[in-house]
Amino acid sequence: MTRAQLIKLIGDTLTKMDVLRGSLLPNDPNRKTLDAARKELDRLQLKLSKELFDDNTAAFKKASQQLESINDDLKQTIKDLKKIVDTLDNINRFIGAVDGIVKAVLP
Repeated sequence: MTRAQLIKLIGDTLTKMDVLRGSLLPNDPNRKTLDAARKELDRLQLKLSKELFDDNTAAFKKASQQLESINDDLKQTIKDLKKIVDTLDNINRFIGAVDGIVKAVLP
């Protein structure tokens, strides 16, 4: 995965989160959790897009492979409202992996 692919993957996930948010009532506790997660992921994407970093390091490659695996899990749940708990768990794992990339590539 390259830096550009990473930023696009995060953006695609933010879009999927927006679609899911639209399916939940504003006062739904899951919506509030999703809103907070979306804000955090957006913050991390912005940080990655503003800074230059080497996407050829072993740490980046390992972390991006982990992120791709989590993204595959997320794809299995995000379109099904009945799996909202699993989706929120996968989103949190996704955010954790992105945060790991940020820590690995940015000082």
